Amino acid sequence: MRTSDTAKFNNILFATLFILGFLSCKQKDKDPVIGKVEEPVVVLVNNLPQINITTKGGASITSKDIYIPGDIVLNGKSIYSDYTGTTQIRGRGNTTWKYQKKPYKIKLDTKAPLLDMSAAKDWILLANYLDGMHTLNPVAFKIGKLLNIPFTNNIVPVELTLNGQYQGLYMLTEQIEVKDNRVNVGNDGILLQMDTNFDDPWKFKSAAYQLPVMIMYPELTDATQITPIKQEFEQLESLVASADFPNNKYLDYLDAESVANYLLAYMLTDNEEINHPKSTYLYKTRTGKWTMGPIWDFDWAFAFEGSQQYFNSATRSLFWSSSSSVGTKFFSKLMTDPRIKTLMKQKWTDFKTNKFAELLTFVDDYTSKIEAARSKDYQIWKRGSPNFKNDVGNLKNWLQNRSNYMTTFIGNL
Repeated sequence: MRTSDTAKFNNILFATLFILGFLSCKQKDKDPVIGKVEEPVVVLVNNLPQINITTKGGASITSKDIYIPGDIVLNGKSIYSDYTGTTQIRGRGNTTWKYQKKPYKIKLDTKAPLLDMSAAKDWILLANYLDGMHTLNPVAFKIGKLLNIPFTNNIVPVELTLNGQYQGLYMLTEQIEVKDNRVNVGNDGILLQMDTNFDDPWKFKSAAYQLPVMIMYPELTDATQITPIKQEFEQLESLVASADFPNNKYLDYLDAESVANYLLAYMLTDNEEINHPKSTYLYKTRTGKWTMGPIWDFDWAFAFEGSQQYFNSATRSLFWSSSSSVGTKFFSKLMTDPRIKTLMKQKWTDFKTNKFAELLTFVDDYTSKIEAARSKDYQIWKRGSPNFKNDVGNLKNWLQNRSNYMTTFIGNL
């Protein structure tokens, strides 16, 4: 072959190889290559509402008692309504207030339906410092809604900026309080909280079990007003403590369905704080029965209590064995009533058959929504795991294993 012909041949060969290579690159994403798995490109879209609070003079929030005035700007990101107004903010929580990332309570100067929740002045910003997944309280409240537990809180994930400093991923939710659009027991109803912190001004220890009861509503002005509320609660408690329980009329004073639902929600999440008890609410209208709820505070649930590690066991008992804890004594006795057992069996069968799959779908949807913000939060606080998807898988596996445990446990009641 002549030199000129060789040159032409080489040019043609080079051009052909170049075109084939280009076409191969263009086709790579369409046609699978045998023996090679292409890694998908994941783009995390952050579209959570943004809350920006600026305190007057940039004052720091150092107290759970003293409100600091300021301004609030809420950007709903075209998903929720925006809001701009004046507010007050303070710290909140017991154990949670001691952590680096602080939870807050905000009090608007004017009622507003923040993030399309019912209009109110009082709102809670949960920091979820223990729960690095920022998912466990939402899962618990979803369970409450699936069980139709009245007054179960709504939760909307948000990102908080305070005095120009980005604080990370938070959850905005309602304050548990007596209002027409919150815990609606009427002006003459009662809302109680059992909590060993025992740190509210109007409170009493019950006679039979020494339960630490705090009166959240009505708003009292004199210690003598405690007496009739204490007597009304102890009317129920004395029947539960009685030797003829459950063959007495205690269910004339306590709503059985609320007990069954409450125990199922706490058992599925393994929220053992009921044993102390802590963050345990019950309410009644003036002429109605005592009703368990609303559910609250699942930071120490999902097997965290005692182990300091989430998801380490799916087969732990809700109640502590051989325990002197007053919550264990009171609530475990309720679960010995055959009528409560029957209700739990019926409700659990329905939940497992018709609602459990929806719960797992909720986990996928919620974690997908917060993934980008959770990643930013992790960079600041280093809580949880850098492998968020692995955490999500662990949560779903734990829920599945926990539900299997419950099916066996409740079936044997």
